[in-house]
Amino acid sequence: MLARMLGAGFGRRIAALSQGGYDTHSGQPTDHAELLGSLSNSLVAWQADLDARGLSDRVMTVVWSEFGRRPEDNDSNGTDHGAGGLVMLVGNHANGGIRSEFPGLAVLDEDDNLRVTTQFRTLYASILEGWMGVEAGRVLPGVGAARIPLFK
Repeated sequence: MLARMLGAGFGRRIAALSQGGYDTHSGQPTDHAELLGSLSNSLVAWQADLDARGLSDRVMTVVWSEFGRRPEDNDSNGTDHGAGGLVMLVGNHANGGIRSEFPGLAVLDEDDNLRVTTQFRTLYASILEGWMGVEAGRVLPGVGAARIPLFK
């Protein structure tokens, strides 16, 4: 439906979709494998739909989670809310590869979470300027100068 709306030329610049079910605290190996398989299949179908409609050069998909996970098991084959998370960009103009420092598991923060190595404000600023052509400071007052090379 979203690809149809984009193809209709309504001038939409940003849209949000969600996939629930990730707030699990036990049995994560099975649950997350199914969720990530569904997400993967959906992204493949989405990109194919964009390609078929001739839209794939002008759409960038950003996949993220609103919360991270702790690196240590919680004794119920799961993990609790933490600081670790990831962002994926999918699209013809995504600059492939890992674009931030991997925090590693050897050194955690003071709350036993993964260390934050990339601020979301830097990510948002990089998307605003690199993809949307908007000066990041207009949307994110006080944002620093750091940017991530997300687009080719």
